[in-house]
Amino acid sequence: MLMKQKGYDEFLADKVAKGLQDYKQGRFHTAEQAKQRIEQTLIRKERELQEQMNNASYA
Repeated sequence: MLMKQKGYDEFLADKVAKGLQDYKQGRFHTAEQAKQRIEQTLIRKERELQEQMNNASYA
């Protein structure tokens, strides 16, 4: 038997309701948009890390 915390059903219902409200108001990203955003973030973070490593080697 699975155990769940007290109040989880209410928490989940609230999250679903908020998600549906966001969707109805057009506040969402497609999977492709999310993928592009993640890729851009990874590229930016890679540049930042490379810059930090370059600066650390000269310090």
